[in-house]
Order: sequence, then structure tokens, then C-alpha cells
Amino acid sequence: MLNQVDPSDPAITKMTISLALDLLNEEQSHERFKPKDRVSWKWGMKNKSVPLARQTAVALQVRQEPFNDSTLAPSSTYYEEPLDVLVGVYTHEGIFRELWVDGRRLCLLTDHSINSPNGGTQWGQGEG
Repeated sequence: MLNQVDPSDPAITKMTISLALDLLNEEQSHERFKPKDRVSWKWGMKNKSVPLARQTAVALQVRQEPFNDSTLAPSSTYYEEPLDVLVGVYTHEGIFRELWVDGRRLCLLTDHSINSPNGGTQWGQGEG
């Protein structure tokens, strides 16, 4: 269970700004990833139910130009999300699943961005 946080806490504001800047300043996915790379969510950037937080996924395809899922309604939190990395992962049901994600939210397993910046507290790991 996730810890409750006070949204007015200055530490939360600082982390929000840090995560937003990380999204805005990230290199394009096709410059960072290639097929067969082992990837996971950056800490605080998980917005889909799979892969799980800190679970290994494999980059299957990386697009130079992101696309948007045209089946989503404007009320969806995923509306207009740029999708550019196809990842593959086994789900907890034992099914190999492929899904497109926003590569700015991913990091290589060897990247320090996979770890929580505040010593392991896992708030902010939404499951979209």
C-alpha cells in the first residue's frame, strides 16, 4: 500500500518539478534505446499497469517519430501521450504482453533513474 502524502508539502512540489523537467529534457527514445535493451520505468514515471514498478521489460521496437493512440477519448489520461517504444513483458498471469509506451518514462536497467531519489519511498508509482 502506498503512503499518503500531503500535496502541499514542499518536498512534493520539488519532486513534481524534478519529474516534469526529466520528461521535458529527456533525449529522444531512438537515441537512447535499441531493440533487445532491458528497460524499466524510471522512478515516479510509471503510468501503466505493466510492466510493474522495477520489473524488467524488453524494448522490442523503437520509433523515431512517436504516434498517438487515436482510439482514446480526450477524457483519458493517456490522450495525446506520445508512444514510441514497444516493450514486451510477462504479466503476473504468465502472458507475454506487448505494449507501446512513452519512452521518456523508461530507463535502462543500469540507469540510476530506476531508484527512488528519497531512499526507497515508492509514492508516485501510479498504475494507470
